[in-house]
Amino acid sequence: MATVKMKRYKSMLHHRIDEILKANGKPLFPAENLNGLLPDIYDLASFESERIYEYTLKDRERKTVLELIGAIKRIEEGNYGICEDCLKPISEKRLQVAPAATLCIECKAEEEKRQRAENIRRINSHQGVQIGEPPGGN
Repeated sequence: MATVKMKRYKSMLHHRIDEILKANGKPLFPAENLNGLLPDIYDLASFESERIYEYTLKDRERKTVLELIGAIKRIEEGNYGICEDCLKPISEKRLQVAPAATLCIECKAEEEKRQRAENIRRINSHQGVQIGEPPGGN
């Protein structure tokens, strides 16, 4: 890709990282003024549920930032926008939507297809179902 486009992508990636980090500037658990009162068990359960949800969101944001940093590194190394599987260029449309993409749309679709099949096999093996065998074991 052209150098001008790479600079534009790099700027976009930095901007997305900055947005995530600015949003993360908020404390995970704001200090609550309980006026000396101890919360009841329902308040504690609600607080714990919210805390787990916040941790999940923060972990997802952390992973996204790492993916964006990886994309910046690929720009600097000169292999940004190249599919890691088939080594063909990733479409600009895909990079606009998913700037940290490492796979072209075709290879990503194949990867997702394999993952779905693996998930089905895993679920069936937990239930004792053998794929490819007729019921009754004959």
